[in-house]
Amino acid sequence: MSDLEGDFRATSEDIAADAARLKEIEEQKAQLDPAEPRAQELSAESERIARRLVPKTVAEREITDEANGGGQTPAS
Repeated sequence: MSDLEGDFRATSEDIAADAARLKEIEEQKAQLDPAEPRAQELSAESERIARRLVPKTVAEREITDEANGGGQTPAS
């Protein structure tokens, strides 16, 4: 496996793990009253995870750009 493949796989797995945790948090929050302190804690955790996702997805796209000869694909 090349370095790019390893980086791509690791980044993809990390993004998937964050997405799975976000799903868990949102499922837990759906069962709570928004006034409960636990809802506030979960919302803060959700926000932290979401903020970490953008740089990871950018890095993943950069890996694919490099793997495809350095050409960038247009951002949507």
